[in-house]
Amino acid sequence: MAAMLDIIYSMVLGSVLLLTVIDSNQIASENHSMYNGDMLVQELLIGTAQLLEGELKNMGFGVPENHQTVMDADTGRISFLVDLGRDGGLIDTVTYVVGPISELSNTMNELDRYLYRKRNGDAPQQVGIVTILRFRYLNVVGEELSTPVDSTQLTEIYIVEVTMEVQNPYAIYRDPRQVRPGERDALYSSSLWQQTRLASQNSRR
Repeated sequence: MAAMLDIIYSMVLGSVLLLTVIDSNQIASENHSMYNGDMLVQELLIGTAQLLEGELKNMGFGVPENHQTVMDADTGRISFLVDLGRDGGLIDTVTYVVGPISELSNTMNELDRYLYRKRNGDAPQQVGIVTILRFRYLNVVGEELSTPVDSTQLTEIYIVEVTMEVQNPYAIYRDPRQVRPGERDALYSSSLWQQTRLASQNSRR
């Protein structure tokens, strides 16, 4: 009888140890995947953020002092004038706008959307994939302008605030038993970039 109990205890203990090892391996795998995902989204974010930040800081460059710089401003769109050639020649119109989620409905991440850049009359170019891109516009005394900014208030824009998030397009699916109502069924690495005081001196007219 004692031998039988020893066998049963050994089987129970072995099962517990086996489950512990399996859980540990699963956790280690998830942590490794999340780490790789974090590195990926940071690389994706840096390239897009540097492009957007650089052009917003230069908006209005080469534009005559008495000329309006920002031509259109909304939560997910901005259009402004700048001399991209820096040669005193043609003044360019640059537009940044986020596309609809439906364009990337076939991807794993249901929040992905394209960020487009358009120069003058050229076709829009995809310059990144983001999950969030949000512009806020403030006047010289720090008051937020309602969006879309009315055409009569575009000259009042003194500061542009930008919030942008990029998420890993590939995810780790979660155990359905761990997903609570309202939560996503997969783990996505994400990286958030925010510039709270981004504006070009050239645009402060």
